[in-house]
Amino acid sequence: MTAVPPMRREIVVEAAPDVAFEVFTNEIGQWWPLAGFSVHGDGGTVAFVEGRLIERGAAGGIAQWGEVTRWEPPSHVAFTWHPGGDERRASRVAVTFTPTGAQTLVTLEHSGWEVYDDPAAARAEYDSGWPAVLERYQARAAALQQPR
Repeated sequence: MTAVPPMRREIVVEAAPDVAFEVFTNEIGQWWPLAGFSVHGDGGTVAFVEGRLIERGAAGGIAQWGEVTRWEPPSHVAFTWHPGGDERRASRVAVTFTPTGAQTLVTLEHSGWEVYDDPAAARAEYDSGWPAVLERYQARAAALQQPR
């Protein structure tokens, strides 16, 4: 069996690294597209809580998406990834925030595909999902930089 390589996505955010990190972590519930990418659907929220990434559904359901494995503001955050699934079968997500002038290069790397029954299919699914998620994040960070 051939190992499935990590998936890597890069975007430029119109914010300094400290703001980009803050929006990604502390404001994740403001920009994450729960309607299409969640366990409980639209109407809930998601947040980093006590070292875990937790979704709370509108009807009260709770799903753990992962556990933080690295938290180094404003440059790195990493976590296991198993939205609502078995934490023993978690892939890994790492996000870095690199200054580029007044902007930040945000790099997301998703790896550990071998935990899935069909690693290539799982990677393909996330390959189309992460860009939509990151687009929402990018828009939220840019909106916060607009003069009020």
